Amino acid sequence: MKVVKIYLLVIFLYVAADLAAQKAYPIHGSYQGMSFTDFVQSVEDSLHIRFFYKSEWVQNIRIKNKGNCTDLDCLLNNTFAGTTLHYFITEWGHIIITQELAIKSVNSAGLNSDPYISTGQHKIISENSSKESDIIEIGQPSEKYKSVQAVLSGYIKDNATNEVLPGVTVFNKKLAVGTISNEYGYYFLSLPKGIHTIQFTSLGMQEKSVVVNMNSSGEMNIEMESQVIPLKAVVVTSEKSFTLQRFEVGVERINMKTYRLMPTTMGEVDVMKSLLLIPGVKSVGEGASGINVRGGTTDQNLILLYGAPLYNTSHFFGFFSAVNSDIIRDITLYKGGIPAKYGGRISSVLDIGTRDGNRKEFHGNAGISPVTTHLAIEGPLIKDTLSYIFAARTTYSSWILKLINDPEINRSRAAFYDANGKVTYDPDINNRFELAGYYSSDNFRFNIDSLYHYENHIYSFKWRHSFNSHLIASVSLSNSMYYYTLSSEKNRLEAFCLSHELNNSSFKTDFNWFAGKNEIGFGTEITRYKLHPGDFGPNNASSLVRSHKLEKEQALESAIYIDDKIILTEYLSIDAGLRISGFFILGPKTVFQYNPEQPMSISGIIDSSVYKRGDLIAKYGGPEARLALNFRISDKNSFKINYNRTLQYLHLLSNSYAISPTDIWKLSDYYIRPKIGDQIAVGFYSLFPKSHLEFSSEIYCKFIRNMVEFKGGTKLTMNENIEKNIVPARAKAYGLEISLRKNEGKLQYSLGYTFSRIMQQSQSKFEIEQINSGRWFPANFDSPHDLSVICSYLISRRLSFSGNYTLYSGRPITFPVAAYIFYDNKYVHYSERNKYRIPDYSRLDLSVTLNGNLRSHKITQPKWTFSIFNVLARKNVYSVYFKRDGDIIKGYKLTIFGRAIPSLTYSFDF
Repeated sequence: MKVVKIYLLVIFLYVAADLAAQKAYPIHGSYQGMSFTDFVQSVEDSLHIRFFYKSEWVQNIRIKNKGNCTDLDCLLNNTFAGTTLHYFITEWGHIIITQELAIKSVNSAGLNSDPYISTGQHKIISENSSKESDIIEIGQPSEKYKSVQAVLSGYIKDNATNEVLPGVTVFNKKLAVGTISNEYGYYFLSLPKGIHTIQFTSLGMQEKSVVVNMNSSGEMNIEMESQVIPLKAVVVTSEKSFTLQRFEVGVERINMKTYRLMPTTMGEVDVMKSLLLIPGVKSVGEGASGINVRGGTTDQNLILLYGAPLYNTSHFFGFFSAVNSDIIRDITLYKGGIPAKYGGRISSVLDIGTRDGNRKEFHGNAGISPVTTHLAIEGPLIKDTLSYIFAARTTYSSWILKLINDPEINRSRAAFYDANGKVTYDPDINNRFELAGYYSSDNFRFNIDSLYHYENHIYSFKWRHSFNSHLIASVSLSNSMYYYTLSSEKNRLEAFCLSHELNNSSFKTDFNWFAGKNEIGFGTEITRYKLHPGDFGPNNASSLVRSHKLEKEQALESAIYIDDKIILTEYLSIDAGLRISGFFILGPKTVFQYNPEQPMSISGIIDSSVYKRGDLIAKYGGPEARLALNFRISDKNSFKINYNRTLQYLHLLSNSYAISPTDIWKLSDYYIRPKIGDQIAVGFYSLFPKSHLEFSSEIYCKFIRNMVEFKGGTKLTMNENIEKNIVPARAKAYGLEISLRKNEGKLQYSLGYTFSRIMQQSQSKFEIEQINSGRWFPANFDSPHDLSVICSYLISRRLSFSGNYTLYSGRPITFPVAAYIFYDNKYVHYSERNKYRIPDYSRLDLSVTLNGNLRSHKITQPKWTFSIFNVLARKNVYSVYFKRDGDIIKGYKLTIFGRAIPSLTYSFDF
């Protein structure tokens, strides 16, 4: 008898390729009642076999031979029946005895002849390894009656690329329970023990059904196949009835395969513009960058790329998104119900999921449009282990502008380029490393005026580790930088250069613990901010401009959070979270003290405090509660309530309606307090299976404190004491969002309507600083009515049509209403702030896409896309401005796109 480390032998046996069918070993005699140890000593020499086991496993085991067995197999089956022991006979005459974990032979097809998966094992279920009629045994049969519930978990990947698949719906239709795979493609589903049919569905992937027999908990990894679109119908929905199971109110999960069917702007798929078709998401006008979500300003949105904040989201005057769609896997927009893991913004979080790159073979994509060209390549460095993806875009618009016969235009310049890269390394199933980077650059100049240049840089490293099937952790380190310069050489004696820079570095840990019906997330985050508010100086040796620098700002933000998703009953689920954050403003800095009995001004400075490097100037912070309740009324209806409080320590100071490259970022300081947002949302969701329709309606109410408003005529650039120009304010927003969607079949459509209001009120105690005499007034981006219609029709496997229509109310504006003369000087008197509105906005876009002949073995797969932006050639008003013409003040309407803009894009995969 020999005692060995059984688990090393198990690994060895699994690796060996020639585990063969068992030999038959005849026995003579009954051995009934003999101790197992004596039995082994008796038969080892006579049968020329060897037993391997731990002695403590067989101390109380007696041989049972009630059926008068004549071979070793029969005798061992009788002896181990009703115990937790299992045996395996190799072709070399080795009998391996194991406890709990069984060894199964592998046939020529690579499948277990009688498969079951025990806790700690991993099994991959692919199209070639299972049929819907097969039953996959999960766990040991001996453990089936030890408890009522069991947990099925594992990773879901794309069979063609070996990339993980987040957002896959894992659903048990009979029990109406399910889950969604997380950002790592990992799912965790608690089920009663017994036989269940589990459906795996995802946009663009073939739906997969697996029948499992849950004896105990186990891990089952899934590989899904890309969907080949049939001529009769296409299913492009991933959520179906599981929409009712989700906790959050105001969450939109978007797959890029959906948006690629939509009409483009100048031939480019623009993620930020596509978001405007979602109820509750608005913009101040076409060509403008940034979005307003449920009454929030553009800086109140946290946009994450590679887990790091992206501070400027546009290229080319706001016409193009700063994020290349070739690297985007999916997008999650949190309009409400923001998870506790996210912080720092009070309106929304836009988390951009990026692709890992094909891990099996090399692929690429390239294309050209009227303004831009792009290239993306991806493939494995080590097959199934180490992969890369690289994508780049650029524009040749400056060359096009030179061809236009207009002196002001052909002397203008507008160009951008960006590049994304990511390397992913999976040394084993429990570890994953990601290294990613992003760089973008923009330059534009109108006529021979000033040159604008701005850049985004992002670098990120992430390590994910699975301790076991119940605990996953990730550690990330990132850096994000936004930088711009404004320079002029028009007059050499007055040539100048103005720069502004924001840099932040973050370290973050996230843990996900899956415990029965609880999914608990917790972690920490610490961020270091460095801000260069302004650096103004000469742009050449001849310039007479004097150099001037504003004091640098720096701060430290830290947070801890915990979140628990609990399934209480079949009809009630709760998601409760708490985030505690702190913000610490650090020196060096000079802080002025003002006379509290009068408005802040230079003349009101009464003292100053000088803080040295590292000194604590001020600190803010507090708890941020998150709570969501999901009441599933029936299999087709659910009702959800959500509350969240968020704090925002970073501000964008702008006196324009849309984001400008020269806007000023500002950290909370001694006078500017962090914004505090409280939002309550209620949603009702219903499914109509026969007509394939999904209906949702949500109402929300939001209150924002410590808003930043400005006094009239405020100059933001190179302002040393910006606090003296700021008026404290608050805001309230409320609205109703209604959506009707059909996401199945050849014809798919979505209708969305939003009614919303966003009102502001100044809170200064000094009458001279009060806006509209302290009354509530509409914010610059207040637009009560918003209607969007999206439609796509699959004409054939090669040809598809899509269109979208948008209609929304004009935004508020302030008009001059009178002119007067005072001491021989002419003055203009303006109305109350935002008393009037510009005309309503209306636009129709159409697109037709023609694919190649879909032959699978072609070197390239071409695609032509013809789209028309603003088909009706409507001259939508972007803004209204006024000029004095003698004693008359004339108003002018400014339109960005006053005509239909066709574009033809050619792209191909290789």
